[in-house]
Amino acid sequence: MTDAEKTAPETTAETKETTKAENDGTEGDVQKDNEHQRTINVGNLPKDITEQQLRDHFAGHEVERVEIYHYLRNTLALLVFKEKAAAQKACEEKDGSMLNDRRLRIHIEYITIRYTKKDVIVAVLDDDMTEEKLYDRVKEHCEVTQVFIFHPLGYVHLGKDVDKAAVLEKLNAGGLKAYDVNGRDQNQHVDLWRAAKLFFRNRNRVQLLNIPQKWVENTEELKKACSEAGTITEAIANNVSQGSSNYYARIFFETEEQAAKAAELLNGKVFEGKRIHALHLSSALLPNYKTSVYVAPLERTVTEEEVYEHFKQFGDIDFVNRRNCGENAIVCYKTSEAAEKALACTTFPAPTEANKEATKTVTVLRYDGPLVLRATSVKRKAASGTAKGAAGEGKTRESRPAGGSDREKSHKDILQKLQAFYPVYVSNIPFSCPAHVIREFFSGAGGEVKFIFSPQHYHPYRLSSPQPVKTAMVYYTRRSDMLNAIKQLDKKMLNNQHLHVLPGRGDCNFSQQKTVKLSKITESLSEDAIFRKMRPLGKVVRLTKKNRSLAFVEFADAADVEKVLKMKPDELTINCVYSKITKDVSRRLYNESDPRILGTIVRLLRRNPKMLNKTTGAGPLMGGNTAVGGGPGGFGGGKRPRMNGPPGGKLFFLIDLLVCFTLHRLYFPVHFHNVEMHFCLLNSSTHSAFARRNSSISRYKFAYFLLLFFHSNFH
Repeated sequence: MTDAEKTAPETTAETKETTKAENDGTEGDVQKDNEHQRTINVGNLPKDITEQQLRDHFAGHEVERVEIYHYLRNTLALLVFKEKAAAQKACEEKDGSMLNDRRLRIHIEYITIRYTKKDVIVAVLDDDMTEEKLYDRVKEHCEVTQVFIFHPLGYVHLGKDVDKAAVLEKLNAGGLKAYDVNGRDQNQHVDLWRAAKLFFRNRNRVQLLNIPQKWVENTEELKKACSEAGTITEAIANNVSQGSSNYYARIFFETEEQAAKAAELLNGKVFEGKRIHALHLSSALLPNYKTSVYVAPLERTVTEEEVYEHFKQFGDIDFVNRRNCGENAIVCYKTSEAAEKALACTTFPAPTEANKEATKTVTVLRYDGPLVLRATSVKRKAASGTAKGAAGEGKTRESRPAGGSDREKSHKDILQKLQAFYPVYVSNIPFSCPAHVIREFFSGAGGEVKFIFSPQHYHPYRLSSPQPVKTAMVYYTRRSDMLNAIKQLDKKMLNNQHLHVLPGRGDCNFSQQKTVKLSKITESLSEDAIFRKMRPLGKVVRLTKKNRSLAFVEFADAADVEKVLKMKPDELTINCVYSKITKDVSRRLYNESDPRILGTIVRLLRRNPKMLNKTTGAGPLMGGNTAVGGGPGGFGGGKRPRMNGPPGGKLFFLIDLLVCFTLHRLYFPVHFHNVEMHFCLLNSSTHSAFARRNSSISRYKFAYFLLLFFHSNFH
């Protein structure tokens, strides 16, 4: 699932934040009254639930409106309260309570589950299994926070500090087919989870998957192709920068009937060589585990259409899914007999220029539940577990080679090479901002940007804002350029968002005395919005949002922290828990030495081995190490000139001197005694002529400086 899809409910429900400077932090007054903040989502309801029963269950909290929805076996309700505080209190009091022998699942409407793998296990269940039965079964072995079932899968939130491996072993020994939710397969689970909780409420929406790139680039083309069933009121497509297998769009019709008809007409149709998945009420391709298989390994360039064409020989296919499957594909047939035949497949077409009939070996297994798609990592973990078990039984493990593993050595080598460059850490960058725009922005302060990379591992931060954001490490070739960038670009605007620019190395922690921690944030706020809301409480010098519900705000004065902590809840500008920090908290999300960061650089180096070569021109002539536009003619600070002559040898220097003298007589016939004026004119008149010959004009400036010296003293 893509990031844009994960944030879909929030971005469609919320009002856009204003970016006007004159707002003065009051834009939240409108957002506080947004209906979605007064709405709770109540799940696991019996099918025959009535509005009056729900109102009686939530007596004591004034309910404005009740909406009940049914989808497959699921029934949920949306309760809109008169006050936001009442909705939050009802959620806290009634979550997990019993109604008609059902344990209710309740959450504030716009807060959704995105990351399930840490404390969640998933089980394949029989048709007669209920959430209450599953809750009691797992409760025998460990603490359970919450359970919900989306047949045939049941998800169980475990309590904190629970030994997940031990619980899984006990459940499987008791006959319950339970799995850990791993990183690769997690995407499928999040799709199912959201389909069960949120998506099917959009009665007039059709979700389109595996669409042509043309539709992503131009939504008018999308509307034209899909308007057969009715009037389309809105069409939204994802970012074109994503992989083609992840292209998707959402189209909204005037009525639910039109949406249902459109899904029926469009599903399975081929447009521009792409077989469309059109889903009404749901955004997830829900496989029938009795009729599905999965295929691995496949090249990432293999499309759903190629998989469809090869596997249709075994029977009628309902759908093929390559979305978020990496090197795998899920094939869902219409009958279990067809799936049984497909298990015999061992090859897949892999044509080359030399041999159009070439094939590769693949494995086809029954997709009978939340199977682990990343098989190699599982084998590695299993082997590691076996080795640990053997060591526990007294068997001697082979000693690790001196100096650590090859991977650790590689990371140390990379870290040592990186010391030749000077990084800055940048956060709150719009996620859609291309790398070349970031490079141009940070080159604008002067200096040479060697390379930029943006780690993709920090999903909680990416989704911490209503609009996705990212971080980046920008490496300069000179220390002075790095310092200039921090001084000039911190808190500057890029694509309507304020950037946070910090040193990329060394300790960079919040002050414990001057920092307040904001936890359990219920509103969906960007870092800029939090800044505007906190500004009336004191001067904010630094702010970092770690994820959607956690932020740290550092004030200029420690007294402001004490003042904030003593304020009443109704006086505070953000609805959350305010507290002091008691230990060092970094302003950065990660350090340069993070193994994941180094691993990313290793992969970049494989593609571009010369990336870390130290190739840079000489620095500007005048100014100190930290000068910012302070030299004559607006030149920034840099290295001192080479007094033994500029690069290129004496011959080139004499030629440069002659060229400078000729240009001086042509362009500047008037005699100037003001050296600064000469530099200003040189910068404007001769830069374009010399830049074509050499990207660094430092030696021309040096030659011209000597020319001026002799001209001024001996004219």
